Amino acid sequence: MPDTSPADTQTAAPARRRRPPPRPVVVERIERLTPRVISVTFAGEALAGFGPPRPGAHMKLLFAPPGWELPALDRESDAPRPPSRTYTPRLYDPDRKRLDVEFVLHGDGLAANWVQKARAGDPLHVAGPGGGYDVPADLKELVIVADDTAMPAAGTILEALPKGAKTTVLCEVSDAKEERPLSPTIAISPIWLRYATEGVQPGVLLERKVLELSAQKPDAHWWIACEAGAMRRIRKHLLGERRVDPARVHTRGYWKLGETNYPDHDYGSD
Repeated sequence: MPDTSPADTQTAAPARRRRPPPRPVVVERIERLTPRVISVTFAGEALAGFGPPRPGAHMKLLFAPPGWELPALDRESDAPRPPSRTYTPRLYDPDRKRLDVEFVLHGDGLAANWVQKARAGDPLHVAGPGGGYDVPADLKELVIVADDTAMPAAGTILEALPKGAKTTVLCEVSDAKEERPLSPTIAISPIWLRYATEGVQPGVLLERKVLELSAQKPDAHWWIACEAGAMRRIRKHLLGERRVDPARVHTRGYWKLGETNYPDHDYGSD
């Protein structure tokens, strides 16, 4: 009679996929795009296999002190982690192993302070990429609602849209000096909204403009990424008052007024 002890009859749980360890990179180039936006090109052999990231993907920048031994960022690991911030991989070049990231300066903060002092050759670690937006293959119309922090992600989504898709793009910035192209390859004329010029808080003009939009077809999709409070109010309006199918509304709170290092998983669905 065969041995049927529990050790033999239990099915082993599938192994959890281990995340790759953070990748060491160095600053190769720094370019100021606008008074409040700085683009940094990172380089390093460790960027092999980094992507390509999905449209609207995110990653972690880890600000580790010199000599810090960085473990793989497994959720179950108790290993100490250095401070980090979430950013969009704006452009990844697998052949040259280069990665472009755009930093929006929102006052005093870990990443903002780092990038304003950064120089070519400075080291950093990146982890990811993850997440992103699944662009429907049959998408006919997309409304993009973004503030300055979400413009890099919005650019990657524009570049991934199927040919012929209609797009309406709302971009909220502080003033006209912060207006910049969303993509080097896609010609688009956003509706620019300038909150500082109008003397209102970030997010207010985006909310107002969404309420004014009335030409979208019922099957239009929405991609919304901005200040978390504004994002949630816009989402509530679309789902509640307009009865838009939740499957057609993708929302993300990139930051929150009055908070630093806001959690990067606010999708507004709770």
